[in-house]
Amino acid sequence: MTPLLTLLFAPALAGSVFASVDDEVTLGMGGTWARLHPSAEGWWFFQGAGGDYWAEDLTDDLGDYDDRARIQLTERGDLQDTQVERCDDGGWLVLGSATIDTFDDSAYAFRSNADFQSTGTLTVEEREDARAHNDMAVLCSDVATGVAYANGRGGGGATFFDIDSSDTASSDTDGVTLGASHTVDFNAMGGSLAVRPSDQRIVAADVEGPDSDRIHISVFDADWTRTEEVYVDVPEGYAFWPQRLLPFGDGWILAYLTRPSSGGGGDGEVWLAALDAGFNLVDSVQVSDEGTLNARPWVVRKGDVLGVSYDRDVQPRITLVRLQADAVPDGDGLPDTGPHDDDTADTGGGGDVNESCGCASSAAPGWAWGAVLAAGLLVRGRRR
Repeated sequence: MTPLLTLLFAPALAGSVFASVDDEVTLGMGGTWARLHPSAEGWWFFQGAGGDYWAEDLTDDLGDYDDRARIQLTERGDLQDTQVERCDDGGWLVLGSATIDTFDDSAYAFRSNADFQSTGTLTVEEREDARAHNDMAVLCSDVATGVAYANGRGGGGATFFDIDSSDTASSDTDGVTLGASHTVDFNAMGGSLAVRPSDQRIVAADVEGPDSDRIHISVFDADWTRTEEVYVDVPEGYAFWPQRLLPFGDGWILAYLTRPSSGGGGDGEVWLAALDAGFNLVDSVQVSDEGTLNARPWVVRKGDVLGVSYDRDVQPRITLVRLQADAVPDGDGLPDTGPHDDDTADTGGGGDVNESCGCASSAAPGWAWGAVLAAGLLVRGRRR
């Protein structure tokens, strides 16, 4: 088939994607870096609090939260910024930063299996101020596993550190090892990494500077050579912190923040954008509506629901966003390897369950012909 015919017959995400936005849910006694991942019974909820990172099992309607039942994933007490990713084998990778001599000059990795049993920890860098270890971008896949940190504090690309990259390393038996490092041409601070299912290439989302009226998308091969570069205009305001790029059928869902004007102080409103396979904007919706104090946006999918998590005023928040029926991709959004059974839910990375609340640390589709894309279809959504 010729490239032209391939384009004309390629399925693409098109049309309205977001149906409605539920009321916001506030969880816990306080924390940051709120993250969701789908589980067989509901959702896994993660948060940073008291200098460590924690997980808890929630029902589909976000119920059953209990600080006393949290699973402790790290045992340091000094972590500041934290990030978690589900790995292709069903296990988990947590990255955390800490301050020893200068702000966020150290970084640590924590691996666990699907049951949150620790399989090893690793010092990525310590007392190294050449990189900013806050707002890291994490990837855990068969294509690449590791973390990207911004080089310097004023731009200059990023460094991606391979984790578990040696031939003998195993997340089940041999713990965590640090492999090669790669210079990568994207702004890792507040950005995100994902693997494109169609060709197993790495896709990065970032913004150029603290405020931008467009999202910057880069596609990299396995050697971290950029092969594609696309800019996506945001529907409103100025974008920053595009911290979650989620594969969605043949397209993508992106979670990011916006400010009403460039140079504004504080954090912003949470938005979702639906992009097609060519990174064209198909639909967008504003998730939060609470001023400009939201931070660290995140999105995952379970069936016909998107779970959006973020924090505001050192407090985790979750909002469920409903999808249009004809925009839901095949599959339920769960990884191939499911989470642990309920009867093992009380064991954590360090074998301990927290007994106190702790303290807080500071469409796919609608299938459409390529000709429809050529028409420049764009549907913009507000909070519904």
